[in-house]
Amino acid sequence: MTRAAARSGFDAFLTDAVDATRAEFSVERALRGTGLGPGGAVVDRLRSRADALERRVVEPELAAYRDDALAQFDVILRYASGDDPVDAYADELVAKDGFHDALADDVSAETATAVEAAVVERCRRLGDALRPIVARPEDAFWPAALGAFDRDEATELVEDAFPFTGVLREFPSAFAFEVRIDPEEVLGGPFAGALPSVSVAYTDEATRAMRRAERRVIEETKREVAARFDE
Repeated sequence: MTRAAARSGFDAFLTDAVDATRAEFSVERALRGTGLGPGGAVVDRLRSRADALERRVVEPELAAYRDDALAQFDVILRYASGDDPVDAYADELVAKDGFHDALADDVSAETATAVEAAVVERCRRLGDALRPIVARPEDAFWPAALGAFDRDEATELVEDAFPFTGVLREFPSAFAFEVRIDPEEVLGGPFAGALPSVSVAYTDEATRAMRRAERRVIEETKREVAARFDE
């Protein structure tokens, strides 16, 4: 039994998803949510330095999400390779969930509890779907997948277990993606220090980018499934 194959496959999928989200994310659209108006000095200058803003803000946020997802996946693998019910891992799964970290401050306790339940359920589905791969002796994902599934089963795995934005669709108003930006760090120059810091709420743009990225990567992975089983 090995977890290496499942982890390598998830790592590759996650890398593609993060890269696709970065490509889909529009700094200009995110800046529309600042509330400072299109003529605000800070917003105008930040918009003109979208490349710097992406390096200093977008990329670190995506890197943090990727780290959280991998840490959570390690817990999922422990569940998938053991006999304990998923509830035994629930606290760890929620604690390592990047979306749960983005719950809005004013979200109700009832909604927060529902989000936590949805996070754990999504992890259970993924863990259960990966059990046949975890049980394989191969260390690489595709050899293990080819040994564990037929083509339809592998396609079902990708369609049903890999999607990661379900909680955003189910609870669209429960999350607040926001970052505080210091213009001096992003813009540089002798006058940037005189500009006020600005809070950028980018919930709508983050959701849009992640959902588009998810659809794109799911379709790409399904095409790879077809190609692998046709070899």
